[in-house]
Amino acid sequence: MSIRLTLVMLAMTPALAMAQEPVSKPVKEINTATRAVLLANCPIKFTEAEWLKMMEKPVHRSLYPLRISLGMLDTLNARELDSRYQYIMDQRTYAAPNKVD
Repeated sequence: MSIRLTLVMLAMTPALAMAQEPVSKPVKEINTATRAVLLANCPIKFTEAEWLKMMEKPVHRSLYPLRISLGMLDTLNARELDSRYQYIMDQRTYAAPNKVD
């Protein structure tokens, strides 16, 4: 009985070793609408290339929500925006148009 068990374990060893390999998922490209919003939200301390590379990581997508204004929504199709990012409507766009100071 122990010889059979040993043979089965030896036969299963390659299968178990292959199961431990990480599966690499293809990275989805950023479309033009999302890229425009990303570049509009780029901080001054980062270059465009550094900002885009940093925002590829999921942890940074949650730390840096992207602000969208009404003007952006007028020019961009909101359905094309990538759902992997968080978007916040910019509060400055809600100012009352007829407010007199």
